[in-house]
Amino acid sequence: MNKKSILSALLGLAAMTGQAQNTYTVSCDVSLLNEEYAKENVKVDSFYLADFVSQEPITEKCALQGNKIAISGRVEKPQIAALLLESQIQNGVRTNRFPLILEAGDIVITQDDWMSCRVGGTPLNDALFDATREIGKASEAGDKDKAVQLTKDYILAHRNDLTAALMLTALPHSTVPEARKVLALISQCGEVVQQHPVTVKYVERLNTLLTRPQEGERFRDFAVEYDGKTAHLSDYVGRGKYVLVDFWASWCGPCRAGIPKVIALHEKYKDRNFTALGVAVKDKPEATLRAIKDDAIPYPQILNSQAVASELYGIDAIPELILFAPDGTILVRGNNRMDAIEQKLAEVFPE
Repeated sequence: MNKKSILSALLGLAAMTGQAQNTYTVSCDVSLLNEEYAKENVKVDSFYLADFVSQEPITEKCALQGNKIAISGRVEKPQIAALLLESQIQNGVRTNRFPLILEAGDIVITQDDWMSCRVGGTPLNDALFDATREIGKASEAGDKDKAVQLTKDYILAHRNDLTAALMLTALPHSTVPEARKVLALISQCGEVVQQHPVTVKYVERLNTLLTRPQEGERFRDFAVEYDGKTAHLSDYVGRGKYVLVDFWASWCGPCRAGIPKVIALHEKYKDRNFTALGVAVKDKPEATLRAIKDDAIPYPQILNSQAVASELYGIDAIPELILFAPDGTILVRGNNRMDAIEQKLAEVFPE
């Protein structure tokens, strides 16, 4: 074999090796999910990979045959993606979204139960989900401080890889001090983390939180038209009563799950200078009305606020609860603050 032939062979081998290094497979068994869905006569119909932020498809949508998923392709560099599972339901399409780092290698998604999963088989996925498991154990044990510290430690240790961008979003950020701590942590990360769309979008949310009405500030009024009538937040807030406002939507599972607690507070204190109030955001009024009837919600509602209320109050996730004082001052706010709200009301209305 002459030198030219040898060189061509080596170049061909290098090209083949490069292609092999850039290939990936994603596999998953969705038996547990389909077993749960079977209770509703539903099953997973199709699947595909999509970009985590834009949700633009990375692979073509494929019909699911049986319970096994297998996707293969090439990736030039790691990216944050998600496996999307779609199921046809009566009112449209239900989507399950499993985040992952799309990188070269054999990526395996394992379902611990029908609601959660673990991703492994490749370096970044192993690092991320091993850490997530330890953080989860601390949270389940009730040690929230340890969970937060483990999360911060991981971010700083991985400040130059994509997994830190995903881990950042797990930090508490519902209050101004928490948001400022997260922003300070982001400033210590490398460009690959700071400039990733996941982080950029997250920073926008944090900055919105910093400029929205805070605890100790007066309420901001808004007006909403529906069915020929105009409703104002000031019809209820700032009129001498304590008011717990629940920003929610009929399509929001956590919102619906939290409504019984709001109802319980309303029933407990409604005769003691208190009322609950629902504000439906980004929801069709007819869907909101059906949910009010189905959940037997007894307190008043402002329908059809769409994005008006959520933008004014800087709400990026629902349910969001805000407890107002009789003069309209914000006492407690946040999407995980029910314990603080219950404590405040117990102080205001002692037994």
